[in-house]
Amino acid sequence: LAKEHFDALHPCKPGMSCWNVDADTGVIHHGLSQEATQAFTRFMGIFGQATNTLSFLLSLLGTSAVIRTLGVRLTLLLFPSLCLAIILLVRTSPTLWMVFGAMILLKANSYALNNPTKEILYQPTSPAVRYKAKSWIDIFGARGSKALGSLVTNAFSHSASELVANGSLVGIAVSTFLIWNANFMGRTFDEYTERKFILGADDGDDGENSRGEMEMEVNAAIHQNDDDEVDEDDFEGGTSCALEEVLEDKEEEDSDCKVANEAMVILL
Repeated sequence: LAKEHFDALHPCKPGMSCWNVDADTGVIHHGLSQEATQAFTRFMGIFGQATNTLSFLLSLLGTSAVIRTLGVRLTLLLFPSLCLAIILLVRTSPTLWMVFGAMILLKANSYALNNPTKEILYQPTSPAVRYKAKSWIDIFGARGSKALGSLVTNAFSHSASELVANGSLVGIAVSTFLIWNANFMGRTFDEYTERKFILGADDGDDGENSRGEMEMEVNAAIHQNDDDEVDEDDFEGGTSCALEEVLEDKEEEDSDCKVANEAMVILL
């Protein structure tokens, strides 16, 4: 779309280096003139600067504020909803500057808002689940979606009007699915967070507990020593060792109880 725009503004004329005539068939082939190439380069430079500037400002001032205000579920819904609205807008008015503004908004929101919010979804998962999910999403999911987009773009690349008309239909379908998926994932995240449930915590053999269980063990270990007078024999049992087991990643139960006692005094 941009190349067609600047080619029309700065057309290639006979005698220019971009003007080529096939000696055998007499068919004329021409690319972008020097002026059109320079204008296109400036345009892409402005596009990159605008996108990165808006992304920086949103990351600096807007990301945490939006997540705190709307919550994870509604924040996840922002990007696919914005994507659907912009696709419909570009479909009705497919001009260069409309597409320019749409791409800036989408890229900036993707970098500064959508990607950080997606990372939050990994919080109620165990390290094993997080590693496997991120590997699949980053390698297969991201590359697969880009490959699908390239296939659609290549199929209608011969005409900008056909690309907008047909490609937008694919975009509308994908955006609709993303809205449903974001809503589902947001609700699931809120449910797991409220229950303090860690997905995959009981599947591994590493003996890791969920956050709720860890907090309960810490509180139980601390409140066992709420009495004003603490007998020395209490520290030889499970009290200090239970606290040490929780706070120091389940170290050996026969560790130095003197260190545990000092840590307990500090906590109390």
